[in-house]
Amino acid sequence: MGAIDEIDNLRSKNDCCLVIDGESLQLCLDHFWEEFIEIAVRLPVVVACRCSPTQKADITRLIKTYTQKRVLSIGDGGNDVSMIQAADVGVGIVGKEGMQASLAADFSITQFSHLTTLLRKWR
Repeated sequence: MGAIDEIDNLRSKNDCCLVIDGESLQLCLDHFWEEFIEIAVRLPVVVACRCSPTQKADITRLIKTYTQKRVLSIGDGGNDVSMIQAADVGVGIVGKEGMQASLAADFSITQFSHLTTLLRKWR
């Protein structure tokens, strides 16, 4: 199956980013969740795109539980609120989609490029 092959391919890498869409994420969580989470927590960044708000929050909680580490979630729309609230630290970006994410977050920024400055100060 293609999904398990891709997961196996990531086992030998720890310097790349995982970008996964909602359909693929659901497949992994339904059939290969242990393998998926084992790989996802080794990578420096996991980007979940085209996911439902529930999926975003679920993966955030799963990573928090599995690693016992702090999780940062970043979002710019109302569909990111549950993920931001599930994280230890939430960053909302004020944008075209409104202010829902920003109002639900611990930190609010007006541009994605401001994230670098925020993270430098937070260390």
